[in-house]
Amino acid sequence: MNNRKIYLFIIICQVLASSFVQAQQPIIDSLSSQTLTRSGRLIIFGKNFGSSMVGNQVIIGGHNAIISRWNTNKIVAYVPEDAGPGNVNVKIVTSAGSSNEVQLNVTLRSTNGRVKWVFEADVDNLWFRPAVSSDGTIYIHGSEGYVYALKPDGGLKWIHQVNWYAYVPPAVGPNGVVYVGSIKKITAINPDGTERWSFTDESAQGVKCGAAIGPNGNIYLANDLGIGAYSLSSTGRLLWNNPGNPQLTWYGSTGAETVLGPKTSGGPIEQMYVVAEPRQSTWTLQAFSLSNGSQIFSIPISGQHDPLSQQQTQPAVGPDGTIYITHFRSNLGWVLEAYSPTNGQSLWYYFGNTVSGLTPPDVGSDGIVYYTQDRARLIAFNPNTRTPRWIYQDGTVLNYPTVSPNNDLVVVGGVKTFGDVGFIKGISCSSGRLQWTITLPGSFYPEPRVVPIHRPRFSSDGKTVYVSTTILGGSSSNPHSFLYAITAGDTLTNVSSSSTLPYEFQLSQNYPNPFNSKTKINWKSPISGHHTLKVYDMLGREVATLANDFKEAGVYEVEFDGSIDSEITSGVYFYQLKIVGSASMEKSYIETKKMILLK
Repeated sequence: MNNRKIYLFIIICQVLASSFVQAQQPIIDSLSSQTLTRSGRLIIFGKNFGSSMVGNQVIIGGHNAIISRWNTNKIVAYVPEDAGPGNVNVKIVTSAGSSNEVQLNVTLRSTNGRVKWVFEADVDNLWFRPAVSSDGTIYIHGSEGYVYALKPDGGLKWIHQVNWYAYVPPAVGPNGVVYVGSIKKITAINPDGTERWSFTDESAQGVKCGAAIGPNGNIYLANDLGIGAYSLSSTGRLLWNNPGNPQLTWYGSTGAETVLGPKTSGGPIEQMYVVAEPRQSTWTLQAFSLSNGSQIFSIPISGQHDPLSQQQTQPAVGPDGTIYITHFRSNLGWVLEAYSPTNGQSLWYYFGNTVSGLTPPDVGSDGIVYYTQDRARLIAFNPNTRTPRWIYQDGTVLNYPTVSPNNDLVVVGGVKTFGDVGFIKGISCSSGRLQWTITLPGSFYPEPRVVPIHRPRFSSDGKTVYVSTTILGGSSSNPHSFLYAITAGDTLTNVSSSSTLPYEFQLSQNYPNPFNSKTKINWKSPISGHHTLKVYDMLGREVATLANDFKEAGVYEVEFDGSIDSEITSGVYFYQLKIVGSASMEKSYIETKKMILLK
């Protein structure tokens, strides 16, 4: 055999060997969980999966799963909405064939007290608040450019990945198209998850004031350097741009949204506001015309890098068009300041003895301005009297308040103390009284802990509030974070509280008892802690959860409606209250009582 034949023989052997390796069937070794809800995040471990998801599938319960990540020995996929409930098979299908099948128990999503559902995103963090479309679809834009679309009930619709990192919160237009800003680029994504168009500004660092949708359907935003403030049509065509004077630029901060407002009280929405935060030159509040991009005014302000994060200054606009900014005023300190929308003239400012900072404000439909002071006090400020309407303080660290569109509730996130777990709180707009608290999972530093970072987002009817979170101290090998959907009002269990603090625990007998369909249950707690109130039948099976969240010390009442479930029949039931104290030295409490349902 001559050298040429030997060479050809070796080449053929190598090709055959390569084909043999590529032809190996995928093998599933294990799953990250044996039980998951629909749209739950599932990690599949094994081998021979291949290096790309292109042309490959994950089949769960006979349905194609939405895939987030794929490599040769680990896949991240989401349980299909049509899978289960019950035990189903998981398998992987590649060009080499099908894998072995592994069983997964699929359950339905269920509420947990006020928490309607929790979605686990396959990203390190969800820094910014989501966007909500007119049909209720929720869009979140996470790290690595992942964009998720969720149904109002928490079901995953699709995942679309854009270039690199999320710089700003997403926005959604009246046609359901979502706009996401990242490095150098704004991307428009159709309601079905396909990319509609993208606009790139090669000279910019990134989108630093996220998209806002104008009354004409055009998109307004601003870039760091590059073309500055600009407007795009709904088809992605550049309508105008203005670099700003001085030039719009930001130093290190992210997370603001472009704010729109009227030029005169009661007038049409006709101008946009941007707060530029350069490194060395003067900080400015700049206003631009929506119609042609001309600069209405540019006024110097003082800096306001948030002292505890990189969330940048964002103005708020009141019902009369007044612009509000929290910033550090030269020779005075941290202030809430009001500006005229006509010419940018300062109207007034309020000091309030702030020491370490103010968060960006939000404004209710009645004109009351909300912000947190020194991360310790939530201020409801009345611009008419130039005094606080009320101040809420409970010893925790409070961040980024957001007002419900119904103007009845302000929602604020935070942590119990620095290094501790996070929470979400709902506080009455009228009284400043705490309505409810959701304690997030985790443990004190250095253990992983879930914390809210950005301001929340309400549904258009104000009944649901969505809160993005990140996990501090999380694992880089298993990136994930959570979006919480929370019932904002008292419609779920009609929980109410009293301002009179009790001296002892007490679970009262339900009334009326016996009852036909509806009865009320009262209890008292002298301590703050996690309250769980559940109803069980005679066999010990759980019938209903009436409370399952953190509550301050107080007096509470819920209503149990036995008519909401056809399987709840006449008979004897038990309701059990568990209270676990939030402080290590506080005792816990548990008590069970009997009640009789007569239908």
